[in-house]
Amino acid sequence: MITRPDVLKARIGSAFSKIPKWFTCEVIVPFVITRLALLLVGWLGFRLLPLPVAFPSAWEIGPDGNRHAVVDHISPTSHPWINMLSRWDAGWYLEIARDGYRYEPGVPSNAAFFPLYPLLIRAVHALLLLPENDYWWLVIAIAISNVALLIALTYSRALLAMDFGEDLISRTITYLLIFPTTFFFSGVYSESLFLALTVAAFYYARTNRWLLACILAALATLTRSQGMILALPLLIEYLHERNFRLQKIGWNITAFALVPTALLAFALFLKLKFGSWTVMFDVQSIWERHLMWPWHPLAWFLRYAPPLSPEHHDKLDFGFLLVPLGAAIAGLTRLRISYSAYIWTSVGFFSCWGMLGSIPRFDLVIFPLFIVLALFGARSRAFHLGYVVASSMLAALFMVMYSQWNWVA
Repeated sequence: MITRPDVLKARIGSAFSKIPKWFTCEVIVPFVITRLALLLVGWLGFRLLPLPVAFPSAWEIGPDGNRHAVVDHISPTSHPWINMLSRWDAGWYLEIARDGYRYEPGVPSNAAFFPLYPLLIRAVHALLLLPENDYWWLVIAIAISNVALLIALTYSRALLAMDFGEDLISRTITYLLIFPTTFFFSGVYSESLFLALTVAAFYYARTNRWLLACILAALATLTRSQGMILALPLLIEYLHERNFRLQKIGWNITAFALVPTALLAFALFLKLKFGSWTVMFDVQSIWERHLMWPWHPLAWFLRYAPPLSPEHHDKLDFGFLLVPLGAAIAGLTRLRISYSAYIWTSVGFFSCWGMLGSIPRFDLVIFPLFIVLALFGARSRAFHLGYVVASSMLAALFMVMYSQWNWVA
């Protein structure tokens, strides 16, 4: 006699049997291993290597589920799994999702952050009717980041499969997931969402679905400021598929207007709310970010960069800028032209803001960077081993630092 539990088990088993093997082996397994490793490292850091908290505005989620100021050291017992992934910009995103945007001239404010990620947090929180304490807001934010990372990895695999074999696909995904700042993908940051939208946009561009590709690029623009640079490499891809012949350009090229329109829409929102078209630039200036020619930060670095120390990471940040720059040069002969253009525009964009302080994090979303690294790894076992060992060690170190309110990127 077949019982209802037997039917349910059969249906579940049938559903799991339909999951592609590549999804399990190339997406789920490396995702789970790397995320669990990061959580374990962060937890061991709380227990075995407590670091002094120097940031005066540091906070943590207390037993009551709300934020409380940190005194000297992080608590190793109060919601450690949520606290270790909720540092620095997490507070800004939480504030936007819960209370909306605010802006006061001359004072750091959340108007510096783009809206899509906190809007998703707010929507899911409302949909699930969750309690209003900070703990649940952060749980939702972390969940969205990790789901977005899974989506990003899935689209990355599909995109890479158009040009490369299984070995290089697996290597690229692995290199991405063990990059030194990989923990940002799982924390309360918008990197995972931006990567998912970016890779999906390139995937649909490669399959000639340009309206969908440009919609995703516009959504990426509403996620992070560098989304605006996606228009150029995607346009190059559009022209490349038409052999750069103007007579082959169709009506669908008008879809590219969605990217600057998204940026203009956010600027208009800030104008209507705060009375100024320059809010997004004004708030960046509080953090000493100003648009300038990309060689100006380099000139400052060569003249004035202090020695590497816990307070000064300029030389480390510069090293992380050299990584995509080197990949951009190497990619000229190894990558599809649109991928190469994306690395070059990213390097230029990151260099134009007057400071290099977040470059190690910004590198994460340049997906062609990891293709170039994987190509080198496939040709040289020494490079592969060096990358895996060095990157994993730095990822562990940075996770311990970040989880205890020490600045990484």
